[in-house]
Amino acid sequence: MSRPIGDRRVGRVIMVVLWPAFLMATVAEGVFFSMIDPHELVVVGLHLADSREAAYTVGFFVFWALFSMGCGLTCLLMQTFGAPPPSLLNTPEDRAHQDKALIGR
Repeated sequence: MSRPIGDRRVGRVIMVVLWPAFLMATVAEGVFFSMIDPHELVVVGLHLADSREAAYTVGFFVFWALFSMGCGLTCLLMQTFGAPPPSLLNTPEDRAHQDKALIGR
């Protein structure tokens, strides 16, 4: 029997990345388009939107993609650097004298 997607590791990672990105994309779109009218957006002499709804939709997906990349990078860095750092005290002699070597003691 198959487990629900929320119980799988991939499903949890996808939700950890996509859900906060979705929430932030809605906030970013609201803030961005409350200050800028889509009909005023011009890049290299081309109008980007013929309709406001199309501009809102494209803007939402662009913001969602950007925030998803940020959340995905954060999730990746948390997994990569979750292991403890390697010990710099390599020899048994170094480990025996580690308390004496601390500055400020």
